Amino acid sequence: MVGPFTLKQFIWIASGAGIDYLLFLTLKGGIWFWVLAIPISTIALALAFLKIDDEPLLNYIVYFINYSLRTKKYMFRKDNDKII
Repeated sequence: MVGPFTLKQFIWIASGAGIDYLLFLTLKGGIWFWVLAIPISTIALALAFLKIDDEPLLNYIVYFINYSLRTKKYMFRKDNDKII
């Protein structure tokens, strides 16, 4: 644990802050810095703290990517029964 955060949370927060700091140095704190820094900080904080059904957000992102990249088999089955 790093203070009140777990190691994973600290890494997500530190990486977001590091990217924001590099943007600040590069863009001199102008409007483009804010346009890029706010979404980066939001994503880093969401990856650190957001849980859906007690699973981290990163798991859902990985599940979505795996589902999107896998080949899918579509089966058509003609059903002679009436659908009620």
